[in-house]
Amino acid sequence: MLVKLVDLFSFLSVVLRAGTLVFQSVLLGGVLFVLWTARSSPAASEESIARVRASSWKLLRLSAVGLAIVQLLYLYVDSAVLMASADIGFSGVVGANFFISGSIVLVAALFTAIVASGNKKVASWALPVLTVVIMAASVMTNHAASRLEGRPLLITLSSIHELATGFWIGGLPFLVLGLYRAKDIDTRWYITERFSRMALFSVGALAISGLILSVIYIGSWGAILGTAYGIMVLAKVTMLGALLILGGVNFLLLRDYPKDQVMPRLRRLIEAEVGIGITVILTAASLTSQPPAVDQVSETVTPAQVWHRFKPEPPRLAYNFIPETDAATGKPLPPPNATAVNIDGVPLTPRFINNTIESESNHHWMGLVVLAMGLLALLARTGKVRWAEYWPLLLIGIAVFIVLFADTECWPIGWKSVGACFADPEVFQHRMAALVCVGFAVFELRVRKQKKENDPWAMVFPLMCALGGAVLLTHQHAISNVKENSLVELSHVPMGVIAVFAGWARWLELRLPEENRAIPSWIWPMCFVLIGAGLLNYREM
Repeated sequence: MLVKLVDLFSFLSVVLRAGTLVFQSVLLGGVLFVLWTARSSPAASEESIARVRASSWKLLRLSAVGLAIVQLLYLYVDSAVLMASADIGFSGVVGANFFISGSIVLVAALFTAIVASGNKKVASWALPVLTVVIMAASVMTNHAASRLEGRPLLITLSSIHELATGFWIGGLPFLVLGLYRAKDIDTRWYITERFSRMALFSVGALAISGLILSVIYIGSWGAILGTAYGIMVLAKVTMLGALLILGGVNFLLLRDYPKDQVMPRLRRLIEAEVGIGITVILTAASLTSQPPAVDQVSETVTPAQVWHRFKPEPPRLAYNFIPETDAATGKPLPPPNATAVNIDGVPLTPRFINNTIESESNHHWMGLVVLAMGLLALLARTGKVRWAEYWPLLLIGIAVFIVLFADTECWPIGWKSVGACFADPEVFQHRMAALVCVGFAVFELRVRKQKKENDPWAMVFPLMCALGGAVLLTHQHAISNVKENSLVELSHVPMGVIAVFAGWARWLELRLPEENRAIPSWIWPMCFVLIGAGLLNYREM
């Protein structure tokens, strides 16, 4: 039981670390937005800019409170893990580096919330000081502070990297809110131009610092795909590339189109930027839990090993059930508490399956369904195959598959009863996931049949796709074999990135003006096709 609690708390620690980085970035971006981007100017309506500033100060206070709450939970969880695993008291935790750093961030975040609620003149000099304190405490626990060589350079680069991330990605929610709060085109144009200029410098600083840090921490070309750290960095770069494409589209809109035509498109594109940007930050949080690739030279997966795992092979669609036997007698063992017997009076034996075979077969069957979803969605997009619009019904097929084959020892095909199945947390999660799939099918089919503009139910499916991708990018695998962990990441991370793109492409299809929906409407079904193909070639050995 203790081991399970430690594993659970370790998982929560990663989640809370991700939440810390998200709120920290939003706080950094908010400080710059209220102090520089949204300041008063003759180029903007005084009334509109006042509305923008008021909402921005409120969001800044909320982000500071959110950072304080998440940091408090993070301190509790990490302290509990350390006390349980090292068998020490709370007094032994207080002096730990993470506790000191977290306490500083917690106090600074609370002061930020207080200062942002008071006199704005005081806030204009106090907020930058508090920002520096939060940044300094944050860097205390990252990879840079733990290195013995080149520590000053690494700390400087890490600080620049985190500041640039906060100013650009963390400032995007404030820009979206400002564009909604401003009531006139001139004010929207003003804050967008100022944010774009700041974002341009931030992107440059982010790219340069990130490139240098990657060279130092990864160390070789082979480690990019040969280590979990390199794979996560590649995922970050891919998503940052998507953000740059969206940013480039925004830049072209600002340069080439009239103000009244730009804003309806610009706001929707920035919404997608916010979603992808937050996923980048979550991925960065997962990255901090991975040791740098340069420290795992002997554990780097070779190209031959990568090819052996991922070379195309026919999918495994059969299940090989293996009866459990007594090691001494070789006779079949009955299930626990079994009372049923066969015609000869021998207790009925449950069917057991090799876990690897079961996992691969499950992934391959799921791949067939997801591939079919993508292909039918593409057919529906052509407008020539009307019945293809019913592709969401395949989600119900996924739900049925989960109930039958996700846990083959359970009812209705296994020996465990319904009650025993729902008492198992893992099985319970699988059954709940099946219900969620049914719900998604109903919602998405309803959306496609009614075709309402700005239907809030239509946003459920893209948001869950994006969330599912983010989970794939941030969850940790309980695998002690370093090379095996890297190979698992290599199979999961690309599907996570593609799922994020699918979700936000569908979001843009729903949110953009009708004449601009063509490109995203083709992108997300293709993403489903790619995910299905990846699942069909999933291997664990």
